[in-house]
Amino acid sequence: MFVSRVDTAVDDACAKKRSSARRSFLPTRRAAPAQGKAAVANAKLAYKRYGELFSSERWRMLLARGGWPQRLLWGSTGTKNPAYSDVFYVTS
Repeated sequence: MFVSRVDTAVDDACAKKRSSARRSFLPTRRAAPAQGKAAVANAKLAYKRYGELFSSERWRMLLARGGWPQRLLWGSTGTKNPAYSDVFYVTS
């Protein structure tokens, strides 16, 4: 699961929103809070859902028949934005 790419996309969308809001003189407070937070939030939701799926009764039946879970792999954990710490996603 690519982590930093989510923030790259969200940060770009936030920047576009701020840019268009500046041109129309609208407030831009909504876009800034999402910057640098979407990727970690997305990863946490994915991990929560992973836990739900692999603790279900259906999964226990598959496990009893020899099933193996697919593990989550966090990829692209290096930051693309130079304003973020280079270990931002790893420590989060």
